[in-house]
Amino acid sequence: MHIETSGMLERHRLDSASGVTLTYAEYVPRRSSATDIVLVHGLASSGLQFHNDAVRFAESGHRVIVPDLRGHGASGVPSGPIRAADFSIATMAQDVLAVLEHANAGQVHWVGNSLGGILALHLLGTPQSDRLESLALFGTCFSMQLPAQAAHVLRLSFLPGAPVTAWLTARTTTQSLFGRQSIETAIRQFNVGAGAAIVSGLRRYDFIANALSYDRPVLVLRGGKDHAVNLRLRHDIRRLAHRPNIDLIDLPRGGHCANLDVPDAFCAALEEHCRRAELRAST
Repeated sequence: MHIETSGMLERHRLDSASGVTLTYAEYVPRRSSATDIVLVHGLASSGLQFHNDAVRFAESGHRVIVPDLRGHGASGVPSGPIRAADFSIATMAQDVLAVLEHANAGQVHWVGNSLGGILALHLLGTPQSDRLESLALFGTCFSMQLPAQAAHVLRLSFLPGAPVTAWLTARTTTQSLFGRQSIETAIRQFNVGAGAAIVSGLRRYDFIANALSYDRPVLVLRGGKDHAVNLRLRHDIRRLAHRPNIDLIDLPRGGHCANLDVPDAFCAALEEHCRRAELRAST
């Protein structure tokens, strides 16, 4: 699909510490006046999901960094057999930090969808949590308990072939024409073996304690149509509701990729979240 960028988009490539080639897009504002934003996609998606949002944030003065996670988009996978250890939450979180280092980014507003949010939650329990001036999550659970068969189900869901799977998944994910095109493109690029390895590491995690230890602004955007995630998220929110730094905003017409379904409401909520975080940091 063709992307109009008005000259603000730059594409970069680097090798991670483990030798995996990582790619990211950088949206450069004409005049930088705000903290950098990093937009991190979820499983089987790619940075293309955030193109329109990145343009909007760059036009408002933010430099925006949009990585493709390993095994997704234009990023690579390790040579040799795919191992679960190569796609652990910790490993992929370090990949994003490597991207931020390559981009010479300091503190950032981290916006994560699904897996992209999980990686940030992991970092909240490490010394690198200082890199996050704020955190915004959507389609992300703070904890998870899935059966061992989850990775096998992912492989089976792709048996019809990438083109068919991409077409079906795009149309069941969002009604947005751009969203469908970006999801279909991402799934055609997606490494299914890597995806199964990722899911094996996502079956069981609990980052509630990490979230409770983080005292900077956190925004949870809950899509009303993201039914499967909301079943678990309801449980998580009850454990976090007493935290004054955690805000919950409902987007009733949003699905798992709410930025594609309700882009104006999504961006407006994030812009206000970032504004408040920067005001807090300056006082």
